[in-house]
Amino acid sequence: MQSAYGLKGTIEKVRNANGPAQHIACSITGLIIAGMFTGMVHPIIISTWAGLSVLVIVATIWLKRVHLKYVLLADFVLSMVVMFQYLMYEEPKPMDPVYYTMTANGMSSAARPTMDMAMTSIETVAHVAAVIWLSVWSLYLANLVHRQILERKRVLNEY
Repeated sequence: MQSAYGLKGTIEKVRNANGPAQHIACSITGLIIAGMFTGMVHPIIISTWAGLSVLVIVATIWLKRVHLKYVLLADFVLSMVVMFQYLMYEEPKPMDPVYYTMTANGMSSAARPTMDMAMTSIETVAHVAAVIWLSVWSLYLANLVHRQILERKRVLNEY
C-alpha cells in the first residue's frame, strides 16, 4: 500500500483534484489575504496568520489528518481575530511610521507626510468579505477532514 503522505503523493492528489488541492488553494489564498492586512493589524498577528497558512501546506503534505483539521480550525479562529482587530478601529488605514529625531530641545517624534490612505466603505467591506470567505472555507475544509477521519474509522472497523 502506497503512503498518502509526502510530496509525491500530494502532487498526485492535486493533479487529480482531490482534497489536498483545496487545502493548498486555501493556504495560498490565506497568504494573499494576510498580505492585504499588512499595516492594518498588528504585525505579530499577521505573521502568525501567514505562518498558519504555510502550516496548512505542511500539514497537507506531511502530517496526519487530525493535525490538518486542527491547523484549519486554528486558521479559522485567527481569521476571526484579524477581522475583529480590523473592525475595531473606526477608520481602518495603514499605520503611519513614526521617526524620532534629536533636536536642540531633546528627542522629538516626527512622522513623514503621507497621502491620506483612509479606506472607503467599499474597500472595508471587501476586506471583511475576504476574511469571512477564508474563514468559511477553512471551517468547511476542517469539517471535510473530520468527516474523512470518521469515514476511515468506520471502514476500518467493518473489516
